[in-house]
Amino acid sequence: MKSQAQPIDAERRTLGGAAARLAAIGAAICGLLLLTLSLWNLAAAKWQHQHNPVPGNFYSVEGRRMHIDCSGTGSPTVIMEAAASAPWSEWRRVQPELSHTTQVCSYDRAGHGWSEPRNGPRDAETIVRELHSLLDQAGVKRHLVLVGHSAGGLYVREYAREFPAEVAGVALIESSSPRQIDELPGFRASYEEEKQEAKWELWKDRLLVWSGWQRLLGQCQVPAKDFPGWAGQYNAMACRPDYVDTDEGEFNYFEESSKQAGRLISFGNIPLLVITRDPDLRKGMTPRGLSYIPVWEGEQEGSKSLSPLSWRVIARNSGHMVPLDRPDVIAAEMTRLITYLRGGPAPPFGSTTTE
Repeated sequence: MKSQAQPIDAERRTLGGAAARLAAIGAAICGLLLLTLSLWNLAAAKWQHQHNPVPGNFYSVEGRRMHIDCSGTGSPTVIMEAAASAPWSEWRRVQPELSHTTQVCSYDRAGHGWSEPRNGPRDAETIVRELHSLLDQAGVKRHLVLVGHSAGGLYVREYAREFPAEVAGVALIESSSPRQIDELPGFRASYEEEKQEAKWELWKDRLLVWSGWQRLLGQCQVPAKDFPGWAGQYNAMACRPDYVDTDEGEFNYFEESSKQAGRLISFGNIPLLVITRDPDLRKGMTPRGLSYIPVWEGEQEGSKSLSPLSWRVIARNSGHMVPLDRPDVIAAEMTRLITYLRGGPAPPFGSTTTE
């Protein structure tokens, strides 16, 4: 029996050794493939950046580069705050037109677009401090007209609270309300759930981007027909390893930013323009989204109380993304506001109209 067992044991050792070698070879091949894909993704991202120059300028703010793009001339200067997770290019359909009237600046908050990511809090106070420093670095003259879309409206409110002497006018475009977390039906529960899910989404997204897998699947580019003249910029911003989900950093601080912005109870005696979505545009909305409409409408109308010199315009056929759906309305009403600040006729203060 002993003599028969020895060949069997030897054969098992031989097979086991072969399997181990095959596993090692397979692991090496997979590792080499992942390394190749990762390096390819880095090279592709660098190539995209080099072939799509970023408009505007860069300045060092608290040790990190920040991007700002100013165009046009004149006073007051319009400063545009984009929505959550949106880069400066959200204003690409508004800024060129409005720049015919005055100087207009859009910029990237940290971790958005071309501004470098940062560690630490991403609440309204922090964002306002960084913006104020960026405007100083860029030599942007005050007075300012602040424009905030969606969550950007919270940062506009906080800026006006901290630096009221610098602000000549305000425009809130489908602005978040400091009270929406608890006023919109089911919003708080959804917000808390998404915060938990975001932790796992971050690691998944990092793996997909860092490994180069997302680029291999063709998910690092946008359809040129949907971004005429801007597809190259968006492709250059996609799948950058250092920027994976860094534009989502403000999400966890949304409640804190809301509380901070809510401390402002009045803009004072300055013009306030409120532009909102069309509440009759409901196609494709979920039941929860539909339940938001009357509350959101009340919050938007109520924001007029922040200034005695306020008026509201409902942008017909526009959803939440008014800067993309109805840039003409924003440009026209902003021109009206600026003309008033220069001594022209007054806007229809106190009114709510549909355009």
